[in-house]
Amino acid sequence: MLFPAMQDPKQILRIKRTLLAIAGGAVHTFLCWVFLEWNFFRATPWEFFQMFGFFWLVHLSFPVLMLLGINQRFKDPSLTLYQMAWATICIMVTLYFIYDLRMVVLMYYLLVMIFGAYRLRLKDFLIISAIAIAGYGLVILAMVYNQAEIVNLRVEYVQWLCFSVVMSSFALLGSNLSALRRKYRKQSVLLSQAMEQISHLVETDELTGLWNRRHVMRFLKGQKALAERGGYGFSICYLDLDHFKEVNDRYGHHWGDVVLQTTSRTMGDLLREIDCLARFGGEEFLAVLPLANQAAALSVGQRLLEKVRLMEFEDTLSGLRVTLSMGIAEFIPGETVDHLLHRADQAMYQAKNQGRNQMVVAGPQ
Repeated sequence: MLFPAMQDPKQILRIKRTLLAIAGGAVHTFLCWVFLEWNFFRATPWEFFQMFGFFWLVHLSFPVLMLLGINQRFKDPSLTLYQMAWATICIMVTLYFIYDLRMVVLMYYLLVMIFGAYRLRLKDFLIISAIAIAGYGLVILAMVYNQAEIVNLRVEYVQWLCFSVVMSSFALLGSNLSALRRKYRKQSVLLSQAMEQISHLVETDELTGLWNRRHVMRFLKGQKALAERGGYGFSICYLDLDHFKEVNDRYGHHWGDVVLQTTSRTMGDLLREIDCLARFGGEEFLAVLPLANQAAALSVGQRLLEKVRLMEFEDTLSGLRVTLSMGIAEFIPGETVDHLLHRADQAMYQAKNQGRNQMVVAGPQ
């Protein structure tokens, strides 16, 4: 791609904001051209063209830097301070050439300050204000030196003093707005993270760390939707720990929880990242295997049975052997999620009735 930076949404936003600032520069150029036409601008058309040609050469360099991605090397990739500083210099230079309408341009200058109101910190605002105040002071000195016959120094001094007070006040106000924006952004990020945590907790089983019934049902509906579009299949494994009630009765519920946690980790380590393993309720688990037909599900199921059967425990549970009964069902296009679960559940109970520690494939029913 010619401009790789355009792949980044943040870069696109920066370019849009820069173009908006350039539109403000176009307004300034238009105002000065009107002043030139009405003889309020002390320059020839050729001098005007040279001056603003140079202004625009620098104006347009900012979006070019962003298109090339060079701006990302700066601490502030938006280049806000640099853009505002250049706009300030351009406006102050033009003030020297304007006869009686300098205050109109200074009023327009507040737009430049607004551009940085939600971005710059107090230090940056003070820098911009200092450039503007010093620049206007230099303009007055230059006019006194070159245009003494038409300059009312007292009026110019009062205007400069008022401008200095306004700029200082605007710097403080702008920095406060910027600080509020940063605080809001930070709170927004924290809120987003908290919402993600809550969402994760709502869909996670607290004891085992696996997904819960709520999440796996949503996942199943998504798999069903994909399968019904054609060319996609999946299977499920409905698992139940054999004689788990006896574990609780003999060792107590604490050690029963240890068995559930160990079994969950063991099964989770055997599955792929795209698979979804959930605690479906009590000692029942459900594994959803995307892109797995019946044969693939049987292979996964066999590994689960063997790995769980070979689990070893320490301390109080030393010598305990845990087994699974499992029902496997491949999704049949057109059936509901509830029907799929019912088929797998019936196959699991059949495995229990046949002696447990085994798996049964569900028929179409």
